[in-house]
Amino acid sequence: MCARSFVALTLACGLLAGIASAAARPPKIVATVRTGGAPIGLAVGAGSLWAANYGSRRLERIDLRSNRVRARIALGNAPYAAAYGAGSVWVSSFDSAEVSRIDPATNRIVARINVGVEQAGLTATATDVWVAVFGQGEVVRIDTATNSAKARIAVGGNPEDVVIAAGSAWVPNENGTLARIDPATNAVAATIRVGADPDNAVLCRGLIWTSDRLGRFVTAVSPATNKVSYRVRLGAGTMGLACTKALWIANYNSGQVLKLDLGTRRVVRRLNVGFQPREIEPGAGALWVANQGSGTVSRIRP
Repeated sequence: MCARSFVALTLACGLLAGIASAAARPPKIVATVRTGGAPIGLAVGAGSLWAANYGSRRLERIDLRSNRVRARIALGNAPYAAAYGAGSVWVSSFDSAEVSRIDPATNRIVARINVGVEQAGLTATATDVWVAVFGQGEVVRIDTATNSAKARIAVGGNPEDVVIAAGSAWVPNENGTLARIDPATNAVAATIRVGADPDNAVLCRGLIWTSDRLGRFVTAVSPATNKVSYRVRLGAGTMGLACTKALWIANYNSGQVLKLDLGTRRVVRRLNVGFQPREIEPGAGALWVANQGSGTVSRIRP
């Protein structure tokens, strides 16, 4: 009995040690996908990663298992951002007035929706696509059932992105503000000053976080109060954001992705990913980073 207990205890300790070792593995770049051009926006859907490639004027479809480009879809414009929703991939354009809708079953454009020039970030749900029209100071809401714009919401400045969270649409703006839009009324319910140039936003641990390309902080805003909860000093160049158990931040200036521990509000990891990293997108148990200057997409094991 003692011998059996000793063996069982040894096996159990070995198993626990293995689990602890796996849990303690540091983040690591496990693949680099060469897309060429200048990939900016990313989206995960239909078993693929979709990269909006500003430089090649194409949408790249990357297989999540093999980390290889499986299709290159010519768009005829300079794509900026991508989003997946309503069974389709939606791509904004910075140099045309049209958002493109792509059917992942055929890799073909099935609709083009006129929303205005100089589009930046966008997000998609089953019923709506929200587009930040940088050049017009507007957010345009597209009905996915009719492929038409059903609302135009003036936010002023140059809106950069749209995030749906806490029952609202949140819009970081180059003028240093974060606008909160009420989807029930399509009206701006609050405008919060957050930083010098908040390009992106994400919901993480109940707060809306914004990046700050020209300033030195990432900023957390409470949806309960529409006020800044706190700021974390990181230096200039922060852009793309993603949330897992930590907050991940792409720094355009340094070529790094930072892992921010939200408990201590300290950077616990720095990964060199490529030149001018822009967006970070979670998917398939990984984090994907679009490196605009390198013409690559990095896959990180978080």
